[in-house]
Parts: sequence; structure tokens; C-alpha cells
Amino acid sequence: MLRLPVAIVLAFLTQLACAQTGGDQAADRAVAGTVSLVEGDVRFLDPNQRLRRPALGEAIYEGDSIVTGSDGEVHLDMQDGGYIGVRPGTRMRIVDFKAEGGSDDGFLIGLLEGSFRAVTGWITRSGSRRAEIQTPTATIGIRGTDYEPLVIPEGSKAGEPGTYNRVNIGETEMRTKEGSVIVKPNQAGFVPQRGAPRPRVLDRVPGFFKATRNEKRFEGLHQRIHQHLEERRAQRIKQIELRRRQGAKAAAQKSAAERRPEQRQREEALKQKRTQQAEKQARQREAQKAALQAQKQAEERRRKLQQQEHAKAAKKAEHEGRRKRRAEKLE
Repeated sequence: MLRLPVAIVLAFLTQLACAQTGGDQAADRAVAGTVSLVEGDVRFLDPNQRLRRPALGEAIYEGDSIVTGSDGEVHLDMQDGGYIGVRPGTRMRIVDFKAEGGSDDGFLIGLLEGSFRAVTGWITRSGSRRAEIQTPTATIGIRGTDYEPLVIPEGSKAGEPGTYNRVNIGETEMRTKEGSVIVKPNQAGFVPQRGAPRPRVLDRVPGFFKATRNEKRFEGLHQRIHQHLEERRAQRIKQIELRRRQGAKAAAQKSAAERRPEQRQREEALKQKRTQQAEKQARQREAQKAALQAQKQAEERRRKLQQQEHAKAAKKAEHEGRRKRRAEKLE
């Protein structure tokens, strides 16, 4: 299969990124799935085109792109209980993926070139119209199924360029501006690269839909996945609720930690105010005490002055009495 120029690949993947919001750091983006198999040349790219080589058990995040070489293959356990096997020579992007067990769960995957096989989880069980595969020529609506979308680019010798979609279990809907078509089990739909024809179901499944060396992983997988899907969904709901409670607790602790300096400042200001008030009250008490002491001293001085005046008056009266008595004797 002929490879598209890197510039075209990045341009398409960047265009798809516009549908996905959130931070570029992994911690700010939702986990879409984890790697359960990786072989050969496989690369993950984040929204800033930072490249990493995935390992078993590693997470793939909403907004990440997947690029596989001619010998590369990677399989993913998705958060909604589904499973995706990305085949060699593929360029795709997990534009949006929400699997929290609610009615607003959904996904959007952009497929530029190559193919993958997927068994859907609980997202498509609810009939969500948000479960879609977007290619350069078509949109594929997924309805609880085992399906294989495939994009052949211009210049490839594999077959006529365009978007193909094979259904093994369930059904899908291929849509363009010109119309839509339902693809059922053991059928393949097609939308060509050129022109603007209505999607159609092919007379037979093209021979280029070939099993990979790890195709046995899909044998009986649909039944195994859907057998315990509601249990996984219930577990996921509990996990999300626990995470939200932990997040709320962490946010409250962070908010409290951020408030501590302000609280300390308020407490210090209140303490200083109380100290100033106490000092003011002490000064007022001292002033009152001093005023009372001064008043007592003034009263004491008045009392002594009165006593002195009384003593002086008594002495004068006594002196006057003696004088009168001497005068009477002389007469």
C-alpha cells in the first residue's frame, strides 16, 4: 500500500484534532484504552506531535494518533470494554473517546490510511450516534458490531482508492453528503476517493481484507466482550464516581491549602487588632486610674485645707476670747 506524504498525514490528523478539546498533557486528557499487544514499528503521537513508542499496558489517550509501519501492529483494550486491532500501514487518530458509563458516552476515530478491526463495547449498545469513524471520503456510524474500516489512498495498487467497511457482526452505516447505506454482516460498503457518488454495498467482500498474524484474537471475542459488558460498565461508573469524589476532595484540599496563607494573614491581622484593642483598653484603664488618683489627691488637699482653715479660725476665736477676758478684768 502506497504511503501518503507526512505533510498530508499531519494536516489531516491536525484537522481532526479540532474536534477534540482539553489539555495536551496526558494527565489532562481522558484515557481511551491500554495496549494489549504491540509488534513491529508502532508509534503514538500526542496532539503536539510528540512521538512515543508504546509498550504493553501503556495508556493511549483521547487526542493521540497511531502510526504503524509495514510490520507494525498494535491492539488496544478500550475503556468501554471494546477492542481494536490496528493493522500494518495505518494512520489513525482517536479524536474523541468518552466511556464513563453515561448516556453521553461516545467516540470519534479518524482513519486516514490503512485499516483496523474493532469489536465495540457498551458505547454502541445505547444506539449512540456519537460512535463514528471519519475518513477522507465518508463517515461510518457504528452500531454494536465487529467491523473493519479500510482506507486505500490514491496511487495504491491494493485496489480502487476510497473508503471501505466490512461488517462481521451487527451493522454499520456509511454516510456522505450524497446519501447513506447500511452494511450488514458478511458485506462490505464502499465510497470512492474521486467524484461524489452515493455510498454502496459491494457485490462481494474485496480480497484485500486479509487476516493479520494476530487475527485469532478476534475469534469469539464479540461474545466474550458482550457477555460481561454490563458488569464492566457498572464497574466503570463506580470508578468514575470514586475518581470524581477523590478529585473533589483533592480540589477542596488544594483550595484549603491556597486559603491557608490568606487565613494566616487574617488571623495575624485579627491578633494584631486585638492586641491594639487590649493596649488601648489598658491605656484607658491607666488613664481612668490616674484621673481617679488625681481626684482623690485633690479631695485630700481640699480636706486638709479645710482642716487648716478650721484650726486657724478656732485659734483666732480662742485668742479673741482671751483678749476679751483680759479687757474685762482691767475694767
